[in-house]
Amino acid sequence: MNKKLFHLIVVCFLSAQALNAQIETSNLIITDGISNEALKKTIEKNVSGFLYACNAAVIKDKNPDLDKSATTGDARKRFMLIWKSSPMACAVSSLERKCLTRPSGGGYQIRNIPVTMYEAPEDKQNQEIVINLTADGKIDDVFIPVTQYTDLINANQVTEDPALRLMVLDFVENYRTAYNRKDIKFIESVFSNNAIIIVGNQIRQKPKSDAALRNSLTTTGFEYQVKDKTRYITDLQGIFKRSKYFDIQFSEIMVLQHENYPQVYGVTLKQVWNSSRLKNDVGYVFLLIDFRDINQPLIHVRTWQPEKYDNGTVLRRDEVFQIGHFDLNRF
Repeated sequence: MNKKLFHLIVVCFLSAQALNAQIETSNLIITDGISNEALKKTIEKNVSGFLYACNAAVIKDKNPDLDKSATTGDARKRFMLIWKSSPMACAVSSLERKCLTRPSGGGYQIRNIPVTMYEAPEDKQNQEIVINLTADGKIDDVFIPVTQYTDLINANQVTEDPALRLMVLDFVENYRTAYNRKDIKFIESVFSNNAIIIVGNQIRQKPKSDAALRNSLTTTGFEYQVKDKTRYITDLQGIFKRSKYFDIQFSEIMVLQHENYPQVYGVTLKQVWNSSRLKNDVGYVFLLIDFRDINQPLIHVRTWQPEKYDNGTVLRRDEVFQIGHFDLNRF
């Protein structure tokens, strides 16, 4: 063999070895929540392999090589939308976590996995992801949670059934992550065809067509615009195209069950909107979510209100939209 060619091969081999040595291995260790030892090991292997693929992709500046035997096709497709917005890596070598049983649809869930989102603003890069798995341990979805798991359990002061609480919040987390991955098809699918969508941030036109809404919109210094589903989705597509990075964070969550329709919930939360074009836009979002078709939950109402008035006064919680402000019979 030509000596120069041999030398080049050796250099490439050693460079590859050095690169692999730098890749962080993040091993999942399940501490509780699953008794099937074989399934436990499968979940640990699949999640650890997924995190390694992300870490390797960041080091090599490539897309992650996700194991098709450990992930579903839908999971790979949805995760690559998140990756396109921001690559991520996990720098924790050993993750001791409980394995949770998902409240609906079967399968399992691993929460509180720390990652660095490299396209996020510097003070927002340290985030967490949640991984959903099928009943046989395949990764079925990856999304960004709205808050810590302990907060999710305590978020609802009205609905006593924890399974129902987690069902609602699981939906909200997927809804939030759809914006991060700029998944316009998912967002379009979860809004009912005649949904009421109110956007704000000092928009000039106050709605005049609906008396119930007009009576509720009393905040001084801010005006609002009511959009139908088609207009909202069209405008959102334009926002997505103009912004490379997208991150929405939810906190201060309150979940209320409708007194007449037990499968309908009102979710009020504080939203911080960050994108490559708009930083730290803070306001309150209300979602009226209908779970009467458990396989296709629908949002009938989505509203936005500012966190503060123009004069700096914080919006009182009794001024924020609630479930009682809307007539469900119209949907």
